Amino acid sequence: MGSTCSSLWMAHGSNNGGPNAEGVVRYFDLNGSETREPLLFCRAACWEQDAAIMMLPVSAEQVAAAIDARSRSGVALVAIDGVGGSGKTTLAMALVELRGAAVVHGDDFYRPMDAKERVHLDPEEGYHRYFDWQRLREEVLLPLTSGRDAVYRRYDWITGDLAPGELHRVSASSIVVVEGVYTARPELADYYDLLVYVDSLREESLRRLRERGDDHGPIDWESRWRLAEEHYLAATRPEKRAHLVVTGH
Repeated sequence: MGSTCSSLWMAHGSNNGGPNAEGVVRYFDLNGSETREPLLFCRAACWEQDAAIMMLPVSAEQVAAAIDARSRSGVALVAIDGVGGSGKTTLAMALVELRGAAVVHGDDFYRPMDAKERVHLDPEEGYHRYFDWQRLREEVLLPLTSGRDAVYRRYDWITGDLAPGELHRVSASSIVVVEGVYTARPELADYYDLLVYVDSLREESLRRLRERGDDHGPIDWESRWRLAEEHYLAATRPEKRAHLVVTGH
C-alpha cells in the first residue's frame, strides 16, 4: 500500500501479528504480552490514502512508531481519546517511557460549575459543557501548534475550582500527549498530528472505574456522565475519525 501502516506491518509483522516461521500468527497487547486478538485498526486513509481499513496488531512500541512517522524533528501533538476506564492513561504513561512524552490530562480541564447546574445537564449539554475544551485549545493546543510553550491551569477535583497559584508548563519542542475523553472532539481534532482512540468493552471500562472509585452511583454516573459519553460517541464517532484504534489494557 506504500503507507506508514504497511511499513509498520513490514517492520513488526514477524513478531506482532504476522506469521512466524511455523506459520502461526501471534498478537501482542499494549504491554508486549501475547494475546489472542489483534489490537489495532489502522485507517490507511489517515495517511492521505483513500483506502480500506487495514487490520494491524499493535503494542505501545508500535504506537510510538506511528508517532515517529508523523512527528516533525521529534515534535508531535497526540490525542488519546476513549471513554472513562478504557486505558487511555495506561497508554499515555507507556509513551512517557518509550518516547519521553509530556502528558496533558483532559481531567485537568473539567469545567468549574455549580453542582446543581451540572446535575441538570442532559447528555448533549454534558458533552458540550462538562469539560472546558475551549480552555484546552487556548492554553495548550494553540500555543503548541504555534511553536510556543503551553502554560495551563489544573482543575482541582477536591475544591471544584482551578487550583490557585499553580501553573503547568509544557515544552513545544517535545512529543506531547493529550489524553482524556473528548480530547479528540471535532473542534480540536485538526490541532493534532495523531489521533488515537482506545476502545474497550463498556462493561469492562465501568468495572475499572468502580475499582478505582470513579463511579459515583447511578444519578451522578450512569444517568449523567456515561450518557454524555454515549452522546459523544454517537454524534462524533471518534473511533472512525482516529488514525489508530487500539484495544484498552
